Amino acid sequence: VTTEVQRHPLSKCGTYLPSIMGKHPELGEVILNLPFFMQISLWANGEKMDMIHSKIRNYHRVLNMKNGHLARSFVYEAKNGCCMEFIWERFASMAHKHLFVQRVTCHVLSGTAELEWRSGIDADITTNGYRHFQKLDFYEEKKAVSCLATTDLNFQVLLKSTLQFSGQIEEPMVRIEEKQINYAWKHSVTAGNEFSFCKFTSCGCSRDLDGNFFKTVPSELIYAEQNGYAVLLAESEKEWSRLWGNADVQIDGDKALQKGLRFSIYHLLRSNTGFDSRVQVCAKGFAGEAYYGRYFWDSEIYLLPFYLYTNPEAARSLLMYRWYTLDGARKNAARCHCRGARYPWQSGLTGDEQCSLWEYADNELHITADVAFAVMHYYRATQDYDFLKEAGLEILLETARFWLERIDRDSSGGCHLLNVMGPDEYSPMTRDNGYTNRMVKFNLESAVQTAQFVREKSPEQYDALRQKIGLSEEELKKFREAAASLPIPYDSKRDLYLQCADFEEYGEIDINEIWKDRDKPFGFYASQEKIYRSKCIKQADTIALMTLFPQEFTDHQVRVAYDYYKPMTTHDSSLSPAGHSIAANRIGRAADVEQFLHQALKVDFDPEKKGAEDGIHIANCGCLWQLVVNSFAGIVPAVSTQEFTVKPRLPKSVTRISFHLFWHGTQKEVTVSKDEIKVEPVK
Repeated sequence: VTTEVQRHPLSKCGTYLPSIMGKHPELGEVILNLPFFMQISLWANGEKMDMIHSKIRNYHRVLNMKNGHLARSFVYEAKNGCCMEFIWERFASMAHKHLFVQRVTCHVLSGTAELEWRSGIDADITTNGYRHFQKLDFYEEKKAVSCLATTDLNFQVLLKSTLQFSGQIEEPMVRIEEKQINYAWKHSVTAGNEFSFCKFTSCGCSRDLDGNFFKTVPSELIYAEQNGYAVLLAESEKEWSRLWGNADVQIDGDKALQKGLRFSIYHLLRSNTGFDSRVQVCAKGFAGEAYYGRYFWDSEIYLLPFYLYTNPEAARSLLMYRWYTLDGARKNAARCHCRGARYPWQSGLTGDEQCSLWEYADNELHITADVAFAVMHYYRATQDYDFLKEAGLEILLETARFWLERIDRDSSGGCHLLNVMGPDEYSPMTRDNGYTNRMVKFNLESAVQTAQFVREKSPEQYDALRQKIGLSEEELKKFREAAASLPIPYDSKRDLYLQCADFEEYGEIDINEIWKDRDKPFGFYASQEKIYRSKCIKQADTIALMTLFPQEFTDHQVRVAYDYYKPMTTHDSSLSPAGHSIAANRIGRAADVEQFLHQALKVDFDPEKKGAEDGIHIANCGCLWQLVVNSFAGIVPAVSTQEFTVKPRLPKSVTRISFHLFWHGTQKEVTVSKDEIKVEPVK
């Protein structure tokens, strides 16, 4: 519950379509690992080439983040002495969403060998140990092998693969087995020989937006065959270039930060380009089975800012998902005997709660207010009034309605939120959690203000929405009153904002004594029961709150909170280090800025830490972008102000930062250095 523990087989592979989910008997709705089409197997004189057991040397693997191209090169020495130098390349086309392209190139250095190859589509696949394909159909058609898989939610996925050879190669045979279909072919090689072949795969599904995947998949495969590897790569590179042109951040002075940030931006770019509002970006960036392909508060708080300022269409898509799943949020509220809409802690296709852990599903309520926060963040940065009146206002009103009924009142009529888990998941049942209460106040206030704004500007559309959801003037009045009454725990003597009203009633705990190995999370060394009743923090709620509303807190208040909570914070959450670096930068703690920055970069970028083996921590990628753009370069979040402001605080290691940024429909070029701030329209 409190730490991530995943199974670690020797190797992992997976292919995912964000909209294809299955029904796991124990885990609920999960993203499916699809039939695997990338495998290319080789035997030399009967010996299977294996990256562990075979004799391999000069191995290199390079990911070109400019164009998403992955290349492996190595020398393979077969047991009979034949040496072959290989380059294996692949990319998913950013220009043609259905296409995946592979190429194998071989130069025979010495000796001779009889080579046998096999490649096709393997549907003998499980997702978190469970088989989700109810029906599999394999067939050969026009030199392509195909697999049509029907899932346990009655979705269909169609994959078609074909091979294209250079030189004389024996005509491949097709072998169909129970759960796979393969090409198989042979040829002889001698020293000096060179050969290559390409594998093109087209993939589509019954949830494709065009609704005609049986036509699109084969037509895209024909296009690939006709144009070839070089053309397809050039087309994909062109689209990547456009995306990078909007999203790249250039950093002078800190090469590690530059590479780590571009690594983060690369994964943010490949995860969402804004064309399908029925999905968001899952917590692992569609790069693994962990977290089951579900969507969390990460989307609104940590991912949306990147898309908002680099690709507003993609940001709008994230929020439209919340509008499309509003009925699911209404069902979640009804489950708690409340009106309105309550967004689930873990969301999938329809917005029903998918989290099976009661303390998260029942108590981690702040996600509902996080969605409302994101609605206003998006509008204030884009001025997209159509979104506000057509989708945003309904979200704000229905979520406000939920809070009105979830709030408890004391004997004097004062409002409180009891039994709540904030971002600190080591405190699951708090009273008046500061982060949650402030976000709820914002939710309630925004609902009232936006309703008034839309009523004045678009009275007919407002009236239609009012009638649709049965909104009354009395409700708006109650929203306003509840917002004014809800407390933010605060100790005026110390000028300290408390994580929750009862935080200081928790037990003392000797974190240093318990936590023997800092390479593992603290949660491995203390029991869940002990953690839940003690002053230990997975990530600091109050620091997160001060990052979202920087104008509401003085530097002194940030400093007091930072010093108070830092000794108690374990940073067991991947979201914590970058957030702490932002706070440390604001109050001038240079050493802490570097420490937490280094820690955040290591989350996925350190091979020894192996943080990415279960998928990318995509929210941390967004956190790093916010650290550089919002903190170092000093771009004040739009939810705080409708004005474009720059207040840089460059760390010592950074001499200059430059990037493009969208604001109110125009794109600006921002350059910040020790001596200069320049903001100009992009020509």
